Amino acid sequence: MNTQKTCKERIKDFKKVNKAEEPIEELNDIALALTRTELYKLELSWGGAQDYFIFEYDSKNKELVNIEYHFLDWFDGAVRRILYNTEEWKILEEIFYNCILIE
Repeated sequence: MNTQKTCKERIKDFKKVNKAEEPIEELNDIALALTRTELYKLELSWGGAQDYFIFEYDSKNKELVNIEYHFLDWFDGAVRRILYNTEEWKILEEIFYNCILIE
């Protein structure tokens, strides 16, 4: 029998940091690193329905670390993470480096 908690359960466990007597110290004790990344938003539409891509870029290591597609409509919304090294990722990565991140 697998007794390992799911990610959803483990996220709920993180709430104990907020309930700690000294939450800042609690977080400081468990934090491993602080990584600075930049977010780029490629908007496809806005208004009644809105959709866009969020590109997360690590400028220190000069690499694209995450891509998400967002679709929002009145009182509803969904986010889909683009999986690394898939055909979809490769196309969006090319768009990012050739059209968005111009260094």
